[in-house]
Amino acid sequence: MRKTNKTLRALGYTAPAILTFALVAPAIGYESTDENLWSAKKEGTAWTTRYGECWKSKTGPRSLDPCATVAEVTPPEEITVHLNFEFNKFKVPDNIVNKGEIVKIDDYIAQLKATPEKERVTVVGHTDAKGSDKYNMKLGMRRAEAVRKYITDRGYSHVAPAESRGEMDAKYPETAPAIQRLEDRRVTLSKTTRL
Repeated sequence: MRKTNKTLRALGYTAPAILTFALVAPAIGYESTDENLWSAKKEGTAWTTRYGECWKSKTGPRSLDPCATVAEVTPPEEITVHLNFEFNKFKVPDNIVNKGEIVKIDDYIAQLKATPEKERVTVVGHTDAKGSDKYNMKLGMRRAEAVRKYITDRGYSHVAPAESRGEMDAKYPETAPAIQRLEDRRVTLSKTTRL
């Protein structure tokens, strides 16, 4: 019994030392990985912390710019997109013949989202001079509403109700060649007020 007590007492003294060594051993030789992280974005740039500090590596390249600065984005006051819809269809982007114009809308939305001020955007539909005034007003409104819906579906909700100017701002008469009248078929997006 005496031998058992001695063994238990010895274990009582050595157990804390063994436990401490077991907990500290993995940390021996451990180097913080925070010092070695580099941006996965553009090669040659370092990450910036949420506090605006630049993470620098002790072992990485020294020729990097000290944290890339983000250029301030300012969306233009107005853009014009010449969307060619399929006949009697008004869904963006599904019914657009010239898909390249949709990229302009997407870029504009991205610029609006990137600005700290939230701008209210007005969407106005225009038509060429062919057809009656009443028909062209409705046509311009359907185009504007389709683009407005596309913008809100992309997550930008600061959009005024759609408007139509119909053929009021048409540059070319009804008798002009079709290629010229295409320029009159458009939707304008313009910043109106800051929210």
